[in-house]
Amino acid sequence: MVCALLGVGWAVGCERQSTTTSVVERYGSLDEEVVFFEELKESALVSNNDALHALFFLDDGEDHWGGYADRVAEAKRRKWLPGGFDEPSTESADVGWIATAACRIAKVDGGVSMRVWGPIPRYAVRELRNEQILVGKQQGMSFTGAEFVDFLTRLSRNARLTGASALATASAAGDAKASAPKRVLPPTGRFE
Repeated sequence: MVCALLGVGWAVGCERQSTTTSVVERYGSLDEEVVFFEELKESALVSNNDALHALFFLDDGEDHWGGYADRVAEAKRRKWLPGGFDEPSTESADVGWIATAACRIAKVDGGVSMRVWGPIPRYAVRELRNEQILVGKQQGMSFTGAEFVDFLTRLSRNARLTGASALATASAAGDAKASAPKRVLPPTGRFE
């Protein structure tokens, strides 16, 4: 009985979430990319729309696609997404398809399996974890904004991608906030 309850709790807890809006809907112009990445970093989850916008920006240096439907169509053309992808724009982005897109963007070859089958989610996630670009995530999971920006920063450093300047500026702003002086507490524990 306990195992059944744990199984139900695990299944419900692992379900991907949705949001009512995406950050890209508020910051669509090229001049606002730093602000986009800064706000994305503060998001509780990354939507499909936000992830595609960030990946296009990283790959092309801009996202000139008209909206979510255009982004999905172009991502399918570039083989970032499977042909049957039909998830809503506000659903949390799956680590699997993001890893696939990242491997294609960064031209990550991977091992024998990935060279034979291509960067399908399973092998793309495995390869990016091995290269320490993707940390602590598996296929089927979602990113928080901070995790996603960290992932993109690691990816851009590894591959020297086109749109990395706005991402680096946003990451530096977040690092400056994190490095603000903190009150030092005395150590706890037993001293001899």
